[in-house]
Amino acid sequence: MQMNVNTQTPCPRTELIAADSLTRNDQVVISADELPYLVDAVTDLPNGGARVTYSSGDTVEYAAGEQVAVTV
Repeated sequence: MQMNVNTQTPCPRTELIAADSLTRNDQVVISADELPYLVDAVTDLPNGGARVTYSSGDTVEYAAGEQVAVTV
């Protein structure tokens, strides 16, 4: 019996949530060909958006209601 084995890293399962619902240690998939980014901090913005700081030091500002993919 021959089995096909996927030797590539499997893609994590994701779901979409509003960026302002992110919490510390959520894993956000920014690009399908990269590892997920680990959330370090989330700050609410006056316009309803969210400023997300990742453990890498990168900071991204998301618009109010903008959705992001998180691993589940």
